[in-house]
Amino acid sequence: MAFYRDVVGLEPRGEAAWRRGERPTFQLPLDDTHFINVHPAGTELHPRAARSEPGGLDVCFLSDAPLSETVNRITRQGVAVELGPVARTTASGDPSHSIYFRDPDGNLVEIMSTTL
Repeated sequence: MAFYRDVVGLEPRGEAAWRRGERPTFQLPLDDTHFINVHPAGTELHPRAARSEPGGLDVCFLSDAPLSETVNRITRQGVAVELGPVARTTASGDPSHSIYFRDPDGNLVEIMSTTL
């Protein structure tokens, strides 16, 4: 949870209830209507991912911030950039750049931005 809050910049939702054992998951909101449900190992819900184990996630976040700011933020947190910046294309066909790094479970995290 701290990784996605401190490194990626998402504010977990439902953290207190999760810590009290009232919920098996917590959420990482992307906006008011989109979020990622995080299922800590051993608390997966059904149906679940075909390979529900740490390291099985590959997620991309599109950022408005210049990629250089993102690199500075994550490296200050002690996270190494595995690849990038590399040229990519957004889902809508716009030119962009991405960096790739791993969360503490080994999941691949991509941050994509249209500005370096």
